[in-house]
Amino acid sequence: MSISRSRRLVAMTVIASFVVASFQNVSGQSTQPPAQASPDTMSAGLIEGEMLAERTPTGGKLGIGLGVGVLSGLIGTGIGFFVIGPEPMSAEALQRQSNRSAEYQMGFKSGWDKKTKSKKRNAFLAGGLLGTAAFVAILASAQGSR
Repeated sequence: MSISRSRRLVAMTVIASFVVASFQNVSGQSTQPPAQASPDTMSAGLIEGEMLAERTPTGGKLGIGLGVGVLSGLIGTGIGFFVIGPEPMSAEALQRQSNRSAEYQMGFKSGWDKKTKSKKRNAFLAGGLLGTAAFVAILASAQGSR
């Protein structure tokens, strides 16, 4: 593989990771306000669960993805992406859904799980792609110095 080809591969990997990270921010935004639902419906719980989960951190998944990407490349990044699950509900989330109907609680948990899993996966993927790009750059520079 020539140096020019490896530089193109590294550049495309870095660009892809930035595109994934930017789509993560755009995908959570809606052009229309959510429909107003009665206070204890499943849809109201889903919306509130997603809104609360939006403020939670990803738990260092970007850094973990970066390390996995450097050490194992795209294969490890892909495996890690599919293994990541949702964040356990925080004390604030548990308190917000308590004393509500079963429908609301089910919607809240579903919204929370969906949003936290998505955030963690996207952060891990961005880190994994950057780590893979770093690995390819290191490999290309080692090949070029021979």
